[in-house]
Amino acid sequence: MGVEDYFQSARYRRRLALDYGLLFPDVPAPDAQALAKFTREQLEAAYEVRRNQVEKYNGENRKASERQRAQLDAGFQHLISFVDERDALARRMGSLPLVADEGPEQSDFKSVFLTSHRQVRLVAVGGGKGGIGKSLVAANLAIALAAMGKTVVAIDMDLGGADLHLALGLRNLPRSLNDFFERKYENLEDVRLQTAYRNLSIIATDSSRLGAANIKHAYKEKALRHLAKLDCDIVLADLGAEVSFNVLDIFLAADHRYVITSAEPTSVLEAYGLVKLSLFRKIRHFANELIPATSSLGHELADFLFERDEADTNGKPRTIWRLVDRIAEADPELHRKLLKMIWNYHVDLVINMSEHDKDWAIAQTMTRLCQENLAINIQHSYLVPWDQRVRDCARELMPVVIHAPSGAASRALIQMATEASFFGRSKEEVSRKIDEIAPAARARVKKMGEMSALGHPGQPVNKIVSVTEETKPFRFRDFLDKEIHLRKP
Repeated sequence: MGVEDYFQSARYRRRLALDYGLLFPDVPAPDAQALAKFTREQLEAAYEVRRNQVEKYNGENRKASERQRAQLDAGFQHLISFVDERDALARRMGSLPLVADEGPEQSDFKSVFLTSHRQVRLVAVGGGKGGIGKSLVAANLAIALAAMGKTVVAIDMDLGGADLHLALGLRNLPRSLNDFFERKYENLEDVRLQTAYRNLSIIATDSSRLGAANIKHAYKEKALRHLAKLDCDIVLADLGAEVSFNVLDIFLAADHRYVITSAEPTSVLEAYGLVKLSLFRKIRHFANELIPATSSLGHELADFLFERDEADTNGKPRTIWRLVDRIAEADPELHRKLLKMIWNYHVDLVINMSEHDKDWAIAQTMTRLCQENLAINIQHSYLVPWDQRVRDCARELMPVVIHAPSGAASRALIQMATEASFFGRSKEEVSRKIDEIAPAARARVKKMGEMSALGHPGQPVNKIVSVTEETKPFRFRDFLDKEIHLRKP
């Protein structure tokens, strides 16, 4: 089997991807462009490195070592045969058989972080744990930004638990991001929905569909490309409560990043994990651009980032400083670029639902950990106090900055919006603007709720309808009594 089988057999393409993953475990699955370019010399070098790694990590487990060596040998021989057949066909055809139109030379890794240029600012709101009010913070922050006169598009990238549209008062979704991924709409502009607030629209997600949370890498890249073309000033992305590659990549692509946590230790730990893993992911992309994956430095870097090497002898955790020192020894110019990349990486910390002023100690601890272990600084820290009105507003699907703009939580959220590094509005000016738009916005949200009763002509998704809106009366007690009666012996 060879190049012709690559186009005709999906099973053969999967086999090639698996073999490629054995030799290059830290590189994404190859497309036709990559398969057309890698050489026999690259395969041989990667094969030697992977054989050494197998012996290093499975030296004491002879059976596991032999099994992995056998898999490597089979995958290597299969790829060598493919390359030989590909090169022979290329000599006969006079061109690369896997590339129909050879465009300008590009890097094998298309980084959305080092090479992207966007017309709009992307703001990401993330958090490593669910139940910390992340979507509520995102919704209220979007309204505050829109009140500044900015055109804001809120996009729900919490694909497994999408509820941002509910926080903004929308109960029915005639179209969603899922429709864009399924190619029912060509552009993100087509699935953009207007909210009850001026200058604020939303691209919502329907997480009730099977497989909604498991999007492909190509879908994520497509979404980022289309986000860059939206006709707006700011795109605010509400990310999922996880640290998957999809979440990390969108978080890294942002110009401004908020990490949400509560005062609970588990939430703080997950927030630190999000900061750490996002930085490690960024360094991984940086290395893919500038460090050959098969070089000794490339393998040392991969061992560090994926924590396959042993911890320091004194029992202390791995730190970025150790990696920085190692790269400084190998390449001073690369060391300078790495430091510049790390020091230009900024995040803001938001401690939500805080009940004590002493929770500022959490921000101090997080800042110290990031400085000592990750070589970065927390740019801003915010404390959003506990406010019962936030819970009350959530039940009514009403943002707190609209329902109670003078409350403690609202004031903190408005301060977050005004202190963002790329805005020049005062807190008083934004508060006054929100006070002006709040009555009309409350009326529009209530009207939108009335339109979401059962029997609406559209085909809604993720619908929230109160029990009083049921069209047919149903007595649950009678049903239970009947079941009990039928089950009696």
